[in-house]
Amino acid sequence: MMKKLWYFFLAFLVVCFVAKPGFAMPLPGGDLDRQQAIDTFFKDKPDDLLEGIWITDDNKYEIAIVKNDFSVCEGYDYLGFIVQSTDSAWEKGKIKLQLKVTAVPKVFTGLVHKKANGYLTVTDGQALGTTFRLATNQIMEYFGERKERKLLFRIYPGNDAAVQAPNRIGTGFFITQDLVVTSNHVVDNAKTIEIKNTNGLKTAATVVAKDPANDLALLKVSKLAAPVKPLPMASYGTPKDGDSVYTVGFPLPNLLGAKPKLSEGIINSITGIQDDARVLQISIPIQPGNSGGPLFNTKGQVVGVVTASVNPYKALLLTGTFPQNVNFAMKINYVDNLVYTLADPVRLPRKRGSADLTPAQIMALAKEAVVQVEVQ
Repeated sequence: MMKKLWYFFLAFLVVCFVAKPGFAMPLPGGDLDRQQAIDTFFKDKPDDLLEGIWITDDNKYEIAIVKNDFSVCEGYDYLGFIVQSTDSAWEKGKIKLQLKVTAVPKVFTGLVHKKANGYLTVTDGQALGTTFRLATNQIMEYFGERKERKLLFRIYPGNDAAVQAPNRIGTGFFITQDLVVTSNHVVDNAKTIEIKNTNGLKTAATVVAKDPANDLALLKVSKLAAPVKPLPMASYGTPKDGDSVYTVGFPLPNLLGAKPKLSEGIINSITGIQDDARVLQISIPIQPGNSGGPLFNTKGQVVGVVTASVNPYKALLLTGTFPQNVNFAMKINYVDNLVYTLADPVRLPRKRGSADLTPAQIMALAKEAVVQVEVQ
């Protein structure tokens, strides 16, 4: 009787440890390359936020990120397999990344393996635990061992086939009781536009003027629940190299929350890329959601409209290096030019400040005029 029970127990172990992989996708072998990964995992399948071929910002690894339907790394929703590497220690088919979905949209936790794991089922002791965030549909960022920002760029599927975000979030600010300034790229080709003030109240808005060349747009707003206090515009020529400046906006609202955030920096230059005289280069970190927000001087006057950061992917391709904290704001006089195109005359608020304001005072000023812009 005991012998039969022992045989039954052995048979049970065989079912658990041998039969289970038969219901899972087979692990890729050492011949896994980009095209094989596309044909095996991605071709003719619905687009996914993460699935695809990604390349590291040092051009060292190409990684196929695939839903984890394998018999290894249980608890992780995606695995990243090497399909190409300039590092001889990493063979094709080895697991480089493990990612797990979180409750925060486009944010994942996981591991970056620093050495090739020969067993695949066991996490190596040198794996780096970190958080991954989809900065755009084509760029994913995480932090390395020294807390430096690292990037992955999607190279398959391309821009046309990649998953599209359901909406865009930006920032805007009132310059009159019913006119809001924002960036044109935030509202371009919008089906619907809503603005939300710092109290969470929403109202519809429509584009009444736009300047694509200078990335500016004017929105008309009606049916406001309460009057607003438009922000004062600075006079021409007031910004100077080295001046302290502030932004208030809604960076990464899905991650950081719906409250406006204030950031501080300086004007690095009164010109932009290739000495573009239309823009200011600023040291303030800019995140998705900041676009269209006001750039304040220390008097609480608006000197610019936050517009863009250097595209890290293009910069990497052009220069071979990844730029850090290179951001821009359109000078305020281009808002004046756009306002002058309206059929009805508009008088913009001007204020000659004498004393410098504290960051808290600038934040209080902004809360009465800065809004979140949500576009579908």
